[in-house]
Amino acid sequence: MFHSSIRSNLAVVTAVVGCCGGILAATAAAQPATSISVEPELGYNVTTLTINGSATCNGGGTAGVDVVDGSLDQMVQGDLAGPITVQLDGPVLVDCDGTAHTWSGNLTAPGRALPNESAGTVTVTLAQGQTVIATTGPQSVRVVR
Repeated sequence: MFHSSIRSNLAVVTAVVGCCGGILAATAAAQPATSISVEPELGYNVTTLTINGSATCNGGGTAGVDVVDGSLDQMVQGDLAGPITVQLDGPVLVDCDGTAHTWSGNLTAPGRALPNESAGTVTVTLAQGQTVIATTGPQSVRVVR
């Protein structure tokens, strides 16, 4: 009798663990993937360009958005005069709460005037601390007024 009681209790424990494991797996699978995107249009503001996008991350806390590689072609009287390196002028943070958040920042070109008619590429990353958790890869962008 003692052994049959252990077997029936073991069956119940196994069923509960299996059920809860399935719930945990379903919850983990339901969380959205970590991602970062950038809009293709940069708003012209004389001394800065506005860059926008969206980001999603999980796990709590915040993650920082950064332009790790950005350049625009300088237009001079209809000709290209070489690329201008652009970067964010300050920190841009998003909450890592599993929902999509829009982000916005300003691009500057230290030591250079920003073009009001131009196009180029940017690579944007999403990082927690020193760990990059998502990247856009090179994305085409253009300045709009």
